[in-house]
Amino acid sequence: MVGDLIRLRFTIQRHTPRGKRLLGMALGVAAAVLTWAGAIVAAPPARADVLTLILAVWFVGWVVGPILSSGASVLRPEYFTLLPLEHRRLGFGLLAAVFVGVGAGVTALGVLALVAYAVLVGPLWTVLVAVLGAALFVVFVVAVSRAVYAVLGAAMRTNVGVELASVQFGLLLSSMFAGWLVINPMVSAFPVFLERGFGGDVAGVVLGWSPAGWPVRAVDAFAVGDFAAGLGWLALLGGAAALAVAASVRLLTPYVGNRTARRRRVPLGSRVLDRPRRLPASPFGAVLGKEIRTWLRDPWRSLEIRSAIWTGVFLAVYVMIAGVPEWTGLGALGVAFLVGLGAANLYGQDGTALWQLVVAQDARVVRADVRGRQCALLLVFGSVAFGLLAVLSLVGGVFTAVVPLAAVIVALLGVGSGIAVLTSVLGATPGVDPHRRVNPTDAGENSVALQIAAWATVVLVSPTVGMAIPLAFAAVPAWFPVATLVVALLNGGVVGWVLGRLAVHRLTHHLPETFARLRYPGVHTGVGTRRGVLDRVAAMAEDETAKTRAAAP
Repeated sequence: MVGDLIRLRFTIQRHTPRGKRLLGMALGVAAAVLTWAGAIVAAPPARADVLTLILAVWFVGWVVGPILSSGASVLRPEYFTLLPLEHRRLGFGLLAAVFVGVGAGVTALGVLALVAYAVLVGPLWTVLVAVLGAALFVVFVVAVSRAVYAVLGAAMRTNVGVELASVQFGLLLSSMFAGWLVINPMVSAFPVFLERGFGGDVAGVVLGWSPAGWPVRAVDAFAVGDFAAGLGWLALLGGAAALAVAASVRLLTPYVGNRTARRRRVPLGSRVLDRPRRLPASPFGAVLGKEIRTWLRDPWRSLEIRSAIWTGVFLAVYVMIAGVPEWTGLGALGVAFLVGLGAANLYGQDGTALWQLVVAQDARVVRADVRGRQCALLLVFGSVAFGLLAVLSLVGGVFTAVVPLAAVIVALLGVGSGIAVLTSVLGATPGVDPHRRVNPTDAGENSVALQIAAWATVVLVSPTVGMAIPLAFAAVPAWFPVATLVVALLNGGVVGWVLGRLAVHRLTHHLPETFARLRYPGVHTGVGTRRGVLDRVAAMAEDETAKTRAAAP
């Protein structure tokens, strides 16, 4: 059975886009080369610290990477639910299939830098210890990666799991936006690190006692003739690898229970909506209430909100590290910017529930559906963005940037809500069926729609940004702050209304095609044969979906 699973994995990988495979392989080989270079170039006093740090980076990459990648688990245990297979054998086979991929291969190539380290610090026969330590470390890393992935998938059925996933996404997004504030000083200090290492700091001690330091310590022990200590480190690493393998085999089994854990209380936001006369008794009010409840209750929708919150928090941390506390409010700006990205596939996240709109198609109903989704985005993300702005401003203790930041947030919310509904119609992309979702990215995503949403947001808020910058950094007349807020309201309101109008028109006249893309993933609806700008965007999104589906099992 293991051989069959490995062949199935290779078959799936052959259908992935060629460019994506080559890029992944090139990046992996480059990382392996850098690992060898670090082990060889580092000065003798720092060599152990440098190699330990690099191995720790490999470990973190394996733990975090599959969680953040929608294609990480090409073979899901749920695919084999109906087959008469023993769960333990299935779990072992799924784990073994991971070791024959490109990722495990380049990881092994990089970790074998322990061989170069052994040659430099000890007798030639310590190479055998390095090879054994490298093999055990690769097994440990891959097994832990699969176990963490499975645990987080199970945890996504609980609030704790959603929070853990959102912290990781928030850290990733904030690092993309402002990570250079931290990385730049680290890069500047890297030549010194190659010469001195950690210099006995706490960080070096902690990493040395972590699993990334165990194979290095084993080689060091054998190099100085301390065979008992060396065997102890190898035994510790082997035991950890065995436990990780046992855990991953146990966890890589089909789950046939409920998609989410049963709630013991009604969410706070839903309790507010249950009060009388809170929402209008109309199709618009029905959609607005449904959307707000969905954002608060559905794990994959609430993941978007919580990820935005953590992105804002980590952005504020980066700003504090950079020594400009008056700009901690930029974290709230990050939340508002993610409106258009986090909600760029609303109809795809709902799955084939769009059929309800198809069977009751009416211009008034379609308009209420689009506008209700827009208003729900404004209420949910707007309350989070302005609440975070208030908190971060208090933490920073400086309020000079509050008005320009608030103006840009207003514009981002309006523009983002319009971009979200329009890209949700043009780039409707099906994800994993809601009852089969495991990974945080299973709700569906379209890279074309995300790129368009990101760049369109930047361009369309430029009028407000053009006034907010002089308000923040230059002396302006007394009327300028009020004018900036007025421009922000007009910018967000007009652009949001126009884009929402385009979404209503598009959905009204292309509702069957939109539903077909969700019901029959990878189908081509023929929009590419038309000449309109929106048709070309929809065709690009369809092509991206078709490529993604071709790579899926």
